[in-house]
Amino acid sequence: MSAWEVDILPPERDGRMKYGCLFCRTGKEKSLAAEIESEFPEVQAIFAEKLRRRRVGPGKIEEAVPLFPGYLFFRTGANIDARQFVRRQDVFRLLRDSEGIWALRGEDLHIARYLFTQNGVVGFSKAYYEGDRICVTDGLLKAYAGQIIRVNRRSQTAQIALEVGGNRVTVWLGFELIEREEE
Repeated sequence: MSAWEVDILPPERDGRMKYGCLFCRTGKEKSLAAEIESEFPEVQAIFAEKLRRRRVGPGKIEEAVPLFPGYLFFRTGANIDARQFVRRQDVFRLLRDSEGIWALRGEDLHIARYLFTQNGVVGFSKAYYEGDRICVTDGLLKAYAGQIIRVNRRSQTAQIALEVGGNRVTVWLGFELIEREEE
C-alpha cells in the first residue's frame, strides 16, 4: 500500500472518476480551471498550490504559491473527450502516457486524487528531528519521506522529486516542527 492511499478516498468510494492533467501557460492555470468548469459542469479542475512562509519585516506571512506551475489537474465521472481542452488558448497539451491514454494511472493518479482531497492546496507537513534525520508524521511529505533530497532547517522546507506526467519535477514543501510523541 502506497503512503498516498492513507490520505485519499479508496477507489470504490471515488466512483468511476477519471483524472487527467493539462500542460498550459504558466500563470493561466486558475483562469483555465474556471473556464473549463464553467463550460463543462461535469468536470472539476484545480491548480495545485502549496502554502509557504515568507519573511516580511520582523515577522512571517503564509501565502499560497504554485506547486506545479503550468499543470492543471481535472477529474470527471462523465465519458468525455478530454482532447477538447487542448483547443483552448494557453493549453499546450493533454498529458498522456506511453500508450496515449490521458486518464492518469499509478503515481500520477495518486498525486491527482490527493490534490483533489486537499482542494488543490498542499499545507504544511508535521515533522520532528531525530538527531540529523527528519521524521515526517503527516502531510504530503510523509508519502515521500524516503525520497527527500534536501532539508533547509532554517526555512523549515524539504525538497522532493516527483514524477508528473512522465516529467521529473522537484518541489520544496514546508513543514511544521512538532514535539516527538513518546510511546
